[in-house]
Amino acid sequence: MMTNSLAMPLVDRFPHLHREIRSLSEMDSDFRQLNDDYELLLRSLADSSLGTGRDREELVSLKTALEAEVLERLSRTIVRRKSHD
Repeated sequence: MMTNSLAMPLVDRFPHLHREIRSLSEMDSDFRQLNDDYELLLRSLADSSLGTGRDREELVSLKTALEAEVLERLSRTIVRRKSHD
């Protein structure tokens, strides 16, 4: 697992949701895996050997889909918490 308390690319991407991201990461191993996958994806996108071809387009599309999945999971978690308050 790559995620640690210092490096969380999802927090960098969505700083306004940092508390929720950290909290969910502590409680949910699947969510931690999403963060790890996101980090790997960002590293792949930063790799200059990819150029601008189809592979890069697919990675950008995957990044967008992963961000949407993260936001959906965070949203469900936030709604659940609010309904329990």
